[in-house]
Amino acid sequence: VKAPRLFAAIADSALARLSDLTPHDLALIVWTFATAGFKSPTLFDAIAEEAIPRLDQFTSQNLANTVWAFAKLGVTAPELFDAVGAAAVPRLGEFQAQEIVNTAWAFMKARVSAPILFDAIAAEALPRL
Repeated sequence: VKAPRLFAAIADSALARLSDLTPHDLALIVWTFATAGFKSPTLFDAIAEEAIPRLDQFTSQNLANTVWAFAKLGVTAPELFDAVGAAAVPRLGEFQAQEIVNTAWAFMKARVSAPILFDAIAAEALPRL
């Protein structure tokens, strides 16, 4: 990361107002940190805690980007992954192909066992081929 002080300041600011942030904001913050390679365990833990009860408000892209970011940085968040898996299964029809791939990759990279999710992904993906 070329601007660690900037990312630290963003983390501090986000932590101070997590409940004011939208699901899109939460997903975008972790995606940005992961894309930049800046690991902030305190921020990611707090975002996971904030996100779980609000996952029904996340778009398919928000769900996919959130677990992708956690997996990309190797941040362990089993409760988040379990909740996202449960939230994603009935909504997989809303997911774009890239979101399905990113979600599957994230669960595999994080080594989270999610057989119900993977069965649902297979059922959703096959007719799209």
